[in-house]
Amino acid sequence: MFSLWIRATLMRKQNYGILLPQVDDLQEIKVMLADRLEQWALAYIAEGELKGKQEGRQEGEMLALQRLLSKRFGALPPDITHLISNASMESIERWLDRIIDAQQLSDIFKDDL
Repeated sequence: MFSLWIRATLMRKQNYGILLPQVDDLQEIKVMLADRLEQWALAYIAEGELKGKQEGRQEGEMLALQRLLSKRFGALPPDITHLISNASMESIERWLDRIIDAQQLSDIFKDDL
């Protein structure tokens, strides 16, 4: 009865991506669930590591942008610092590319202010 309930519960949601074969033995269910839990745990860890790396890279790029802007244009206004702190990675990269040709600080953020 338990194996039928587990199978029905897991098959009810398509986004779970779990297909359990028909089983009649609780030992089979135990082995299958143990394997699946290990897969989920490994996927969760890998996802967390990837997210941490992305966040670390974004923070590093943000700090590099702020440092380059400060060196080139002096102290940054609070609104620019706030804009950088809340920016996407794509925006930060776009602004880093613009630093080389910019004559003034507003040239870098021309589309974003």
